[in-house]
Amino acid sequence: MRKYSKKDWLIYLMLGSIGAIIGYLFQPDSTEKYVGRLMSDTSQILADGQKNLYIDIDGDGNSEEIIYYHLSDNRQPVINLYNSDGTFQNAWYLDGEVVENFDFIYGDCNLDSLNEVYVFSKTNDWVYLYCLLPINKSAFELQKIPVCKISESDGNSHLVMHSGGVSDLNSDEFKEVVFTINSRFSEQPRSVFAYDGHNKKINKSPEIEMQLVGSPIIFDINKDGTPEIFLSTFNSTNQGYPPRNQSLNSASVILNSDLSYYSNPLLYESRMSISTVFPWETPDENFIVSLSWSLTENETSRIQLQKPSGELISQNTVAESNFIFDPARSDWSKILAFHRDGWIIQYLANGKVAHRVDLKGIINQVAFFDIDEDGIEEVIVVQSNMITILRDDFSHPVVIEIPELSIEKIYFSIKARKGLPNLLSIQNEHHQFLINYSENQFYWFRYVLYAFSIFIFIFGYWLFLHLHHIQLQHIKFTNEKFYKMQLDLIRNQLDPHFLFNALNSIAFSINTEDRKTAYNNLGLFSKFLREAIVSLDEFSRTLEEELDYVKNYMVLEKFRFKEKFSYDIIISPGINKSVKVPKLIVFSFVESALKKGILVKNLPGTIQIMVDMDEKQNIYIQIADDGVFRDLEKSELSFTKNMVMIEQVIAYFNSFNTNKIAVTFTDKGTSEEPKGSLVTIAIPSEYSYLI
Repeated sequence: MRKYSKKDWLIYLMLGSIGAIIGYLFQPDSTEKYVGRLMSDTSQILADGQKNLYIDIDGDGNSEEIIYYHLSDNRQPVINLYNSDGTFQNAWYLDGEVVENFDFIYGDCNLDSLNEVYVFSKTNDWVYLYCLLPINKSAFELQKIPVCKISESDGNSHLVMHSGGVSDLNSDEFKEVVFTINSRFSEQPRSVFAYDGHNKKINKSPEIEMQLVGSPIIFDINKDGTPEIFLSTFNSTNQGYPPRNQSLNSASVILNSDLSYYSNPLLYESRMSISTVFPWETPDENFIVSLSWSLTENETSRIQLQKPSGELISQNTVAESNFIFDPARSDWSKILAFHRDGWIIQYLANGKVAHRVDLKGIINQVAFFDIDEDGIEEVIVVQSNMITILRDDFSHPVVIEIPELSIEKIYFSIKARKGLPNLLSIQNEHHQFLINYSENQFYWFRYVLYAFSIFIFIFGYWLFLHLHHIQLQHIKFTNEKFYKMQLDLIRNQLDPHFLFNALNSIAFSINTEDRKTAYNNLGLFSKFLREAIVSLDEFSRTLEEELDYVKNYMVLEKFRFKEKFSYDIIISPGINKSVKVPKLIVFSFVESALKKGILVKNLPGTIQIMVDMDEKQNIYIQIADDGVFRDLEKSELSFTKNMVMIEQVIAYFNSFNTNKIAVTFTDKGTSEEPKGSLVTIAIPSEYSYLI
């Protein structure tokens, strides 16, 4: 098992840091300028006919919540008000029954710095408008204003009320409440209404007769100080704009602030068609844009440009069809259209396409809201079960999947939270969801991360070169140390004193004509030299080879010193003699025992070598002598060169191995009563001599 050094851990730490940075940068939202998420813990299932609205009534920066619903037994409308902290504040019971399809209307009409809220109810033959006037933060004054009479055959789902917001139509500094009422399957009502709260009266436009679709757009097209009202129509029934023979037309309708016709409606002759009209504001002047398209095949769509006076400037056919209504927005500096097949298209004055964005999917609805209160409206696009929020230039799309979302009519409102990002409320017929959308606070931090990543890369490259240089120096030092140990090993095996003494002993045998002894000793000497010289680049050999080497050495020394010492080699049965051991590991300590322990004392001595093995195949070698007291545990003076060398070899190879070779020294007696020494060597079964 490899042992990791500090430099290894430093490299891994550096690589981990780079990986963490790269991982952060490649998160789905980490590099996006704007982010949004569905706050699933705040979603709720709505009761039948329930509508929720968030509005900052008192201007404290936090939205109150208004809930419109009905009692289950008689469908009587009820309004509940909740404070911004979620606590209940008040409830009101309206006359009649609920209106299923209507937009909340709110704004400060009476200039008291508090927003009023307008809702509807109906009886069998009348539609009523209720104005909830905040007197203070905890109470409202309730008003019931009859709007228009309806046919008893108009079922609840047949009526649709769309909000145009509040606007000062008569220049009296007080704002009127503008809305449309459209009956889907009867000739009336199909009109625009304006409630003048200051004078307590309802103004009504002529019957448009064609179906009114989408929200009315209020804009001062001719710059006379009073706004005009732009309407979109749909001719899906036989009720047509007068004269009756034009019943197959849709029309772009514009009304004056007094709800009279601004100009003759611009007709589009098609059996099933929609015409939508909206302003185009340029730095120099304003224009009227009409986009009309057919719901039947093989009929072309058209875009028309008019001056505020009604003069036609251009009329062009467009390749696209099946648009959706252009919703109310605050910025009319672009000619925009939204194609149901997923295209957002910006047109030039001549009808040519200036820019288009493909959102890849059918568009069901579009809305404009300044969610983050930066003064610029975001574009909210509903596509099946997804909400896409884009900037006003259609950049930085944020896509949020809402599984329970459907293609039903979606109602939006903004839940303001002082000191926190606003929430976008999305409500369909059965569910309400809240979306947290805001600018990514860490978006600009990505440049810091990029710079830091470049720094890390440069630093990492420098560190790599530095560590590589250190590694090369270490290898150089290790190799030098390795070769030095090799030379020391060779030199220590070929000890000149031993060689000369051994040769002198052999020569003495020859002179005394003891030729047989001389011949045997010469053979042992030759074998000893051969074992010392061969395999010079190896630091290990088998246990059997090591013990043979030691035995030859002992025989040669015995030949010199005669009866000065005796030796014994004891090997336990079953020992695996082919196991590898460091070269000279036994020889070094036997030589030390002989020279430093036995030969220096007056009386003859004994050296005993015992070899054993445990059940895990670990080798244990003991070298015992009965020589002088050497104080091996404290003093290095009793160490031979071979002992110092073999300890270096063992320490060197231990650094590459998990299991270590252990050598222990024991003095068996004292200086006054010497009993020799004992060296114990433990060699693990799993040990490598490879570098």
